[in-house]
Amino acid sequence: MKLRRNLLAAAFALVVAILISYSYYNQHYSEKAILAHVTSRDGYRLDMIQEQVPIEVFIKPEWIAFQPDERKDLEISLVQAHHTTILLDDVWHRGKFANDIYFSSHAVFNLKFKSGEFLYNGVFHENGSFSSPSPGEITIYDINKNKIPVGQLGFGPGADFSFGISLEDQKRIENGFYVKYTGYMLYHYSKT
Repeated sequence: MKLRRNLLAAAFALVVAILISYSYYNQHYSEKAILAHVTSRDGYRLDMIQEQVPIEVFIKPEWIAFQPDERKDLEISLVQAHHTTILLDDVWHRGKFANDIYFSSHAVFNLKFKSGEFLYNGVFHENGSFSSPSPGEITIYDINKNKIPVGQLGFGPGADFSFGISLEDQKRIENGFYVKYTGYMLYHYSKT
């Protein structure tokens, strides 16, 4: 009986220790925690290294939702730069709802605890304030590098961005298209 009570107490103590360790890790070492500490300058120095870092990608035709109300959840890596991966997250043919095909990106960070760099499409000011989106633009070209008008734009959450292409221009993207985005800023951070 006493042995059983001791084993239960030890198991309980182990579970509590694991939960405390997990909580500590999430608050200090997870990607989300590091980004929050870095961008709020909580124990970190943060410097903008370059404004309007251009990224240019080709969107393949098989990734495009051409059918009305079709939605493709993709999570395809488009660009990896400066410890940031830009994914084509989702493509939605919004049909009569919005008369466009809508492309959404998602930024994933691979931040190190002590120092590193990352891309973000907002401006972190010295006084702790934040501006989003950053100055920059999205330009779309067909495979012959002819400009296609950009429809609705979206920014966030985080460093994500999205854009629409009118259904009137669907024929122009059926063989794929290029996207150039100049809204990312390159930041360097280091532990203080």
